[in-house]
Amino acid sequence: MASFKGYFFQASILLGMMLFVAPSLARVNVKVTKGVINDICSKTQNPSFCLGVLNQIPGASTADLPGLAKITIDLASSNATKTLQLIKSLVPKATNGKLKERYGTCSEHYDNAIGDLNDAQQYLKTGDPMGANLSASASMDEAGDCDDELQGLPTDPSVLKGNQDLNNICSIILVIANLIPR
Repeated sequence: MASFKGYFFQASILLGMMLFVAPSLARVNVKVTKGVINDICSKTQNPSFCLGVLNQIPGASTADLPGLAKITIDLASSNATKTLQLIKSLVPKATNGKLKERYGTCSEHYDNAIGDLNDAQQYLKTGDPMGANLSASASMDEAGDCDDELQGLPTDPSVLKGNQDLNNICSIILVIANLIPR
């Protein structure tokens, strides 16, 4: 009996230390506040972009972390879809053969990016924030690959902005997914 009390006491101290050292583990349904948004954005690739996005997304201020991740994945999907539509509209207009080919390749990258974001949404629904994180990272890679394809070509600046925006939004998703307790 004494050993059970000792074990229980040690486990209680360990749990208390974990909650003190890693408070995000204690907050399954953390309501997103300005402080949480500031914390998230400070860890992204582009904090000012993140603050601009998260402070303007409808529903962000009333969501918990998984809800904010869902909203942000939806935003990334919308961005990727618009960029894909733009790229597809530019293919027939491109007079430079290499640019036309590269737009075609970027179109494939964006098809993949949208699929990755759909996967991220599914992982989030099943309670797997790490899977959502990996899928968002894959989507980021697709935008980067499109950017690489277009280097040195007379590219429509809106495509490059779409690549950068998708990269920045996915960076936000990565941080949020890492804050969701597993």
